[in-house]
Amino acid sequence: MTATRTPLHVMWNPDRLRVDLEGAVRVVFDLDGTLYDTRDFERPALAAVVKWLRQHSGRPLDGLLEALWLRRETDRHRPGLFDELLAQYGLPVSLGSECALLFHDYPGNELAHSSSLKEQLNGLRAAGTRLALVTNGRPVLQRRKLHWLGLEEMFDSCVCCDPGIPQQLKPSSWAWSQLATWRSGLLTTYVGDDPVDAEFAHQGQARFIGFAFRSPSYAD
Repeated sequence: MTATRTPLHVMWNPDRLRVDLEGAVRVVFDLDGTLYDTRDFERPALAAVVKWLRQHSGRPLDGLLEALWLRRETDRHRPGLFDELLAQYGLPVSLGSECALLFHDYPGNELAHSSSLKEQLNGLRAAGTRLALVTNGRPVLQRRKLHWLGLEEMFDSCVCCDPGIPQQLKPSSWAWSQLATWRSGLLTTYVGDDPVDAEFAHQGQARFIGFAFRSPSYAD
């Protein structure tokens, strides 16, 4: 198995992704931002948190929801999503843990109507490609997303790197150790949407393809 380390280049076209994966025998996918547009989960989840904060504080909190969207979409790997903005809006930072719990417990049933790479995954499976998933995120939440997206039966193995166990998180090679038997020493491709995914692929001596899913429901 040989390593292929390439500069980060993120494509948006599912048809091009299909072409780039032709002939692949082992492909591992990221979840959030790769298999579906993560805004489809995070925007309603953040809206639910802000609704709770408004009820809790009795204040309108104008602009907080948009600020949370921006923070999440531009700097998702920095911890403390809520704490900094709570302080800016004069709210107790101690509410951050409750906000995080509400966010992670959000059911996400809207994802049942979201666009995804389901068609492309079915095509890969029909061609004999074996698929796995590696995602940073709480296992219960990530599996809930897969359920609502209708993707839970697509993968031979789903490895959720739990934020509660930091040594598991990508770009650590921990998840690759969980997939060692499945890989069987064969050339493997990892498909993800950011530099952390690119470094994770390098850690596992895997080919990396940068791909970000964009829902047609958004203007960009």
